[in-house]
Order: sequence, then structure tokens, then C-alpha cells
Amino acid sequence: MKTIDLDYENKVAVLTGAASGMGLLASKELAAAGAKVVMCDVDAEALEREASALAADPAVARAGGEAAPCRCDVRRWEDAQAAAALALDRFGRLDLLFSFAGGNEARVCKSPVPFYEQPREVIDWGLDVNLRGPVYMARACMPAMVEQKSGVICLLGSVTGFEGDGNGSMYGTAKSGLFNFAKGLAKAGAPHGVRAFCVSPGPVLTRPGMANIKTLLGRAADPSEIVDFLLYLASGKGAFVTGSNHVVDGGRLCLSL
Repeated sequence: MKTIDLDYENKVAVLTGAASGMGLLASKELAAAGAKVVMCDVDAEALEREASALAADPAVARAGGEAAPCRCDVRRWEDAQAAAALALDRFGRLDLLFSFAGGNEARVCKSPVPFYEQPREVIDWGLDVNLRGPVYMARACMPAMVEQKSGVICLLGSVTGFEGDGNGSMYGTAKSGLFNFAKGLAKAGAPHGVRAFCVSPGPVLTRPGMANIKTLLGRAADPSEIVDFLLYLASGKGAFVTGSNHVVDGGRLCLSL
């Protein structure tokens, strides 16, 4: 496990989508750097397995990191509240929120048809997971940050928020909404020491299909390239970053200019 030389010791982080992909990788890096991580995911079995493995890692124990699983459907307000409450009840504070949970509804719901043929439940899934979820999580976690006069909210966007998608149209719509949501969070949080920003990747090798998506650099990103950049911005070294969207796409968008 790779650790990061940033100031995360004893910080408390809530992460969604934490049982796999970049959410899991971020959880591992934070815990190895001494953070307490509340790992949230809708997949209870995978979540318990990964959180237990992380808690048992000797490197995490030496660093003082801890992991607490929280079965969470980000579409549910009650689940968002429960995740924030777990962080506060178990660790006494809440410093960081990372919203990794999301996905293109046409792919996840196995409905590869144009938007005008998409069933309502697929449309609802795309909006609810990708936009409502981050909004609910931020609303649930931000009061603790405001009260303690510090905190960082990290949203995960996508270049699809610029490009659009004819099948998974809600995915791109939601991601473009997160660009603006980061600005709103930054304005609300600034008087209270709370920062917010969005990181928008291009293709990332969290699944094999991503390797086939073109970029200017001729490859997709390794997940660590996105996670390490995001964790840098969320650390004290990124203290002047708020209200902004950061495209990390290997030049993907340049190809459409």
C-alpha cells in the first residue's frame, strides 16, 4: 500500500463508493496516512470485506488509521444522515467528504438505448446517484464542518459533464451540475473555513472498457493518478483551492476542440 506524505493524521473522512475503485483506493491511502475513514457503499458484503481488510492492515495500524463501514445508499437522505452521524459518534469530528459513488446509468442499468427510449427508472437512477447523492451527503456532513470551522468537500465530476452522452444523458447532466454545486458549497462554506471543489477525470482504468477511450496521451489514467491529485487538493497543501473544477483527462477534451 502506498502512503501519501500529506497532513491526514487523525483526520476523519467520509467516502462514498468506498467498496471499490477510486473510493476504495482513497480509503486505503487516507487510512495509511493516519486518517479515520468512514467507508460508505451500497454493496454491504463488499464493504464489510474491504473495511475489515483495511482495519487489519499492519501499515494502517502503525499509522493510527481506522476504518468503519457504513452501508449507505446515497439516494436516501436517512442514509446520508447516518453516515455523518457515524463519523461524529465514533470519531468525534468530520473533516472530509469524498463523493465517489456514481456511474453512467445506461451502463450500470444495462440499458444501452438512446435517451428518448430510456425507462423512467433508469433516468431516475442516473439523476439520483450522480446528483442527488452528492447533494444529500454534503448537506448531511457540512454542518459538522461549519461548527468546527474547518472541512473539505470533494466532488467527483467527469469530462462527460462537458461532452454529454446520448444514452446515459443523466450522467453528463449530473456531472455538469456538480461543477456548479462546488461553487455553491464554496460560497456557503468560505465564512466558516470549509472548502469545496470538483475533480473531473477522463477515462480511468477502474474497468477494462476504459482502456479503449481515446485521450491525447494515448491511454487512460491509473486510478492512483486521480486519487493522489484529489488528496493533494484536499490536504493543507491545497488550502487555496475552493469553488473550482479540475479536469484531469489526459487531454481527452482537447480532442474535441
